[in-house]
Amino acid sequence: MIRGSRTIVRPVEDRDFPLFHEWMNDPDISWWMDYEGPFTLDEIERDIEKAHEEGLPFTIEFESKPIGRIGLNRFRQQSRVASTYLFIGDPAARGRGLATDAMTALLEFAFNDRRVRMIDLMVLAENDAAIRTYKACGFREDGRLRERSWKGDHWMDHLWMSITAEEFSALKDPSSGS
Repeated sequence: MIRGSRTIVRPVEDRDFPLFHEWMNDPDISWWMDYEGPFTLDEIERDIEKAHEEGLPFTIEFESKPIGRIGLNRFRQQSRVASTYLFIGDPAARGRGLATDAMTALLEFAFNDRRVRMIDLMVLAENDAAIRTYKACGFREDGRLRERSWKGDHWMDHLWMSITAEEFSALKDPSSGS
C-alpha cells in the first residue's frame, strides 16, 4: 500500500473488477484513455492478469472508496525506465487534485522503493486535464506523435512525457539545486 497525502494506492483486488468494468466502458474514460471497447467483465479480468504479469497495477482509493486505476508497466531493467498510466473513474472524484496526489505517491514509490530512474507515459494531446496533472507532478513533454488516434471526426496527436528521479527529487526539494 502506497500512501499519498489524500489518497491510498493499493494493489488491485478481485472486488475492483466490476468497478473497472464500469469505468473502462464509460465514454468519458474510454475516449481519453484511447480504449477500443466496449469491454466484457472477462476482458477486464484478463487485462488485470496481464497488468500483473507486465507490471504493477493499483487501485486508487479516497476516503476508503475506490476512485480510479494507476500503475507501472513496461519495465526496462537495464535502463531502469518504466511507464505509467492513470485514470479517475469516479466522476465525483475528478477535478479535486486526487489524480495528482496518487501519481505523486506512485512516483515516490517507483523512484525510492523500486529504484526506477525514469517514468514515461503517453497521453492524447488534447487531454488538457491529464496534461495539467502530469505537469503538476513534474512530467515534461518529450515529443509528439502525430495523428495517432482517430477520435470522433479528426486525428489526434499523442504526447510522450517523462520525469526522472532527479527531476522528481528537485521538485520535492527545490533547495537541491537541480
